[in-house]
Amino acid sequence: MQNNYTMRMVYMFRDQPCTIIDLDFLNLKVSIQNKTDDFLHRAFGVIENPDWNDFEQFLEDRCFPKTRGNLKQILRDLNLDTYDPLQIVEKTQGRMADDDMWIQITYNPL
Repeated sequence: MQNNYTMRMVYMFRDQPCTIIDLDFLNLKVSIQNKTDDFLHRAFGVIENPDWNDFEQFLEDRCFPKTRGNLKQILRDLNLDTYDPLQIVEKTQGRMADDDMWIQITYNPL
């Protein structure tokens, strides 16, 4: 794992870490370490070397849809002005009603 990451996300199944995701926002780099062989519990499934687009898709998958009918009210409830998947995940831990997956976030002061 790299030490020069800006943010670390640990994709969790209940209390089990499944994928450690290190993010370098300056260089738009993603580095992962899978902690499970179960592809369904890995953040990027079978993808071993995700790129920034894969990461952005992962974030969107852990949010409510952009087309949700009461989108403005949900954003207001989260104290957000715009639909930003990263900010939404930071506030909701990427929790979804239909699964036990969630995201633990830590920041690395470089």
